[in-house]
Amino acid sequence: MKTRILTPLILTGLGMLSAGVLAAALIIPTPTPDGLAAAASPDTVATSRQQFDDERTVEASFETSAEQSITSRATGTVSETLCTPGQTVESGKRLLSVDGKPVIALHTDTPLYREIGTGDTGPDVLTLQRELARLGYNAEGNGTYGWRTANGVNQMLSQAGESKPDGRIGPADVAWLPQTTATPTQCTAGLNTSLTDGTEVMKTGGQLTAITFPTPANLREGKRTFTLFGVKTNLTADDTGKTGDRITDRQFLDQIQASDGYKTTLADQSGKKPTATLALEQPIDAIKVPPSAIAGQNGTHACVSPDGKQAIPVTVISSALGATLIQPKQSDAVIGKVALGHKLDDVQCPAETQH
Repeated sequence: MKTRILTPLILTGLGMLSAGVLAAALIIPTPTPDGLAAAASPDTVATSRQQFDDERTVEASFETSAEQSITSRATGTVSETLCTPGQTVESGKRLLSVDGKPVIALHTDTPLYREIGTGDTGPDVLTLQRELARLGYNAEGNGTYGWRTANGVNQMLSQAGESKPDGRIGPADVAWLPQTTATPTQCTAGLNTSLTDGTEVMKTGGQLTAITFPTPANLREGKRTFTLFGVKTNLTADDTGKTGDRITDRQFLDQIQASDGYKTTLADQSGKKPTATLALEQPIDAIKVPPSAIAGQNGTHACVSPDGKQAIPVTVISSALGATLIQPKQSDAVIGKVALGHKLDDVQCPAETQH
């Protein structure tokens, strides 16, 4: 009988003891291992160097020349053509041959509308004389077709391949050019093509003449590069030191026009403009610090401190991605470390000196 009474009492006591131990374990905090203890925030950090090129992305737009049609007044069969798309045609040079007779590309302010020779006068004679002189041939330059003009015409035609020039020249001998040079985009008179008076022999125009882009705000001063479709050029600056927003450099434009990116852009009907990059030609060697190291900032003027006491004036170059890039205003200032946050409370940043 005694055994039956004691057993429940013993079990009850053990349960109460276990509950007490568990409660004590919950009340008394477990010590945190040293390796997991929260690290104290640093008061100072070491600085680092970073190259800053102020790279910007801009949309590029293209300017192209108007399309023109170059015709010939020769009649017969094309027996030779020197026309090649993309290859410049120059005034005074043979463009093609018709029935074995050379036809030269020729620019004159007044197109040749008749055959002219010794004794003829008129504006067409005068403009022919001017072009002969520009090309280095003889000509009187007075609007009267004299022996000097006849000699210059013979020189030009002989250089073009004419075997027996007679000192005269007419519309059938030339393909008139609106300018002194032209770059064909399409050659429309191939070998064995039959020509009649006024037949088109090539198309020009549609050539890239300029690339324009909007100038981003707050650009760092300095010479810049412009990169589009992997092709880079150095931009020129005007007298004020500002970089222009229009590129006309012929070599650069030719490289762009030959690129796959340009051809793809022309084929794209969506109207989406390609993007280019602007960057400083000579990157700035800047000092990289945390944003919390900056004190007394006013625009680009600010200060940093190595010890929470001394104030070193700096220029803020850029702030992005949790870092601020600076340059000391005094070239001999050394900034190897910077104080952070509350350590800057007593730092007095002097006002910027106006020059």
